[in-house]
Amino acid sequence: MAKLCPICGNDNQCGNEAGKPHGTCWCDTAGFPEGIFQLIPDEQRGKSCICPDCLNKYKKENQC
Repeated sequence: MAKLCPICGNDNQCGNEAGKPHGTCWCDTAGFPEGIFQLIPDEQRGKSCICPDCLNKYKKENQC
């Protein structure tokens, strides 16, 4: 996994990348609307996590 968000390029705050135990990352309890994954370039899908800022921004802009 990469440490950078594939949408904005900032630190994605990935707990797994930081060495935290599996299941303790912020994203384990976050809901990701399906549409957010369309913002990730094809070549970067599945290679790094979306950051909480991009997730929150997407949810706010799309009223999710």
